[in-house]
Amino acid sequence: MDRTESVTLTNMCMIKNKDKILVLNRNDKTWPGLTFPGGHVEKHEAFHDSVIREIKEETGLTIKNPHLIGVKQFFDRNDQRYLVFFYIATQFSGNIKASDEGDLYWMTKDELQNHKLAYNFDHDLPIYFNDNLSEHILDGKRDEVF
Repeated sequence: MDRTESVTLTNMCMIKNKDKILVLNRNDKTWPGLTFPGGHVEKHEAFHDSVIREIKEETGLTIKNPHLIGVKQFFDRNDQRYLVFFYIATQFSGNIKASDEGDLYWMTKDELQNHKLAYNFDHDLPIYFNDNLSEHILDGKRDEVF
């Protein structure tokens, strides 16, 4: 029995500045709406390094000490596993600069939850706001947060 499989590895990071959260309004046709910035892990790249790189590319900010807080897994259209590593960063430097990914905004948690979110992102948010949760499984049979 083969215990290996093709997997897409990605990350997403909630950047906090006191009571404000940096959000990205994605202009992507396949997954539009508000979410947190992030992206793909490159071949041979550490997860930690990938989130720092992606945040720099998408926001212009250099985050420090991002903290891994959870993971999401689902299966894509080709039935391949897709993992998203969730991070939180409260230390950063630089100035916000939007990228081709979309516009950036500072919002409170309440403001975020009252806007149009990217599909299923509302199911990811509890992991960011509840220390007792760490995993979101979305596999066609279930959509659960643990």
